Amino acid sequence: MIHISGSAQRSFIFPAPLPLAYTFYADVGRLLNYLPHISLVRAFGPDSFRLLYHSLELGAYRIRIYADVQTTLEEGWVIRVHPLRGITPVASKAGFHSATAQGYFSSRSAFHEEGDQTRIEYSLKLQGKLPTPKGLRFMPGSMVSHIAQSITNMRIREICDGFIERSIEAYPHWVAEMGNHRFPRTAAEIRRRVHVPQ
Repeated sequence: MIHISGSAQRSFIFPAPLPLAYTFYADVGRLLNYLPHISLVRAFGPDSFRLLYHSLELGAYRIRIYADVQTTLEEGWVIRVHPLRGITPVASKAGFHSATAQGYFSSRSAFHEEGDQTRIEYSLKLQGKLPTPKGLRFMPGSMVSHIAQSITNMRIREICDGFIERSIEAYPHWVAEMGNHRFPRTAAEIRRRVHVPQ
């Protein structure tokens, strides 16, 4: 088995007042599109999803880690994405140049006022246990795990930095699409707007 675990933390300034920034990020189903290497496979409900982390490594090996997640809007202007329980996991399997398994994805975004902008403390984590692709079984397991961990650390940084960059770029388009809609101003209003249970 290949054990991988990667995490990243960033602090960045978002060009909107706190309630508006929180509203933008609270629609997690839409925001998932801004995560590099991660795609939405299925929505179980308005606040629960199956994600797929996928990458091509060493020019030949396809890695797929599925993660079932749920969104929670918490007190203090926090958005948390955490593992969803009670869903049948994806079966682990290995091909000659591929590995697939169920894993875990989580993230936390804490929002803080910075004048007319918002400072966001963002962190994410990805974990998984993958069967070793058959094409790598001639290598010592410790070496394979070390290579996989190094690659995962790099990919997690790409996901984190790419998410921040893409979401900031998408914000003006979202505002334009919203047009004359009245934006919610409290956490309770935002929960109702994005249909996430309190």
